[in-house]
Parts: sequence; structure tokens; C-alpha cells
Amino acid sequence: MTAPSSPPGPRSDEEFLPATLERVHPCPARSDYVEVCFTTPGGPFKWCFPEPPHRREGPGGPLALTLGRYGVQAHELPDGALGPALPSSSALPMILAGAEVRVARRLVSAG
Repeated sequence: MTAPSSPPGPRSDEEFLPATLERVHPCPARSDYVEVCFTTPGGPFKWCFPEPPHRREGPGGPLALTLGRYGVQAHELPDGALGPALPSSSALPMILAGAEVRVARRLVSAG
């Protein structure tokens, strides 16, 4: 009998790449979402978010985007350590306000 595989989620050995926000436009799959497009040293990364109800004044962050149990999740990176997951409704305004973003290498490689 094989051991059950562990669920995908943030790993302590996760490698994060610095990401630069390049574009924000309507999501091609859902009209009520926006797609954020990043460039990283490993290649591009895109993620669709629900349209935020408001914009944040300051950037907050830094943030890390990683693969969680239910898809891509944003986490704050206090002191370089991966913090708890943030709701997309909190993460997107931080990204749009200019937060420093890092993307898990496995997301860039998979995309």
C-alpha cells in the first residue's frame, strides 16, 4: 500500500522568485474578475482575482504567491517567513498598491 501524497501547500523549502506586476486587465474566463500578469526571472505568471470593491492606499506586504490546498494563495512575508494565507480580497488591493511580490518557482515552472 502506498502512502497518501501530501496535499499541495506552502513548503518550508519553497523557492520564491521576485515578481514585477506588468499588467492588470479583465480576466478572459470571468467578467467579474481581473487578471494580474507578472514577470519573474523564471518566466511569466498570471492569476485571476475577484474584482476588489476598493483600492488600498499603501502597498503593505511583502507578499508571496504559492500553491495552496485550493489553488494559488497569497501570504504575507513578515521577516521573510511565510505567514498565514490572505483572502484574495485583501491580497489584490495590496498588489495593486505596489506591494513587493514573490512567486513560488513551482507556479512559474508549471505555467
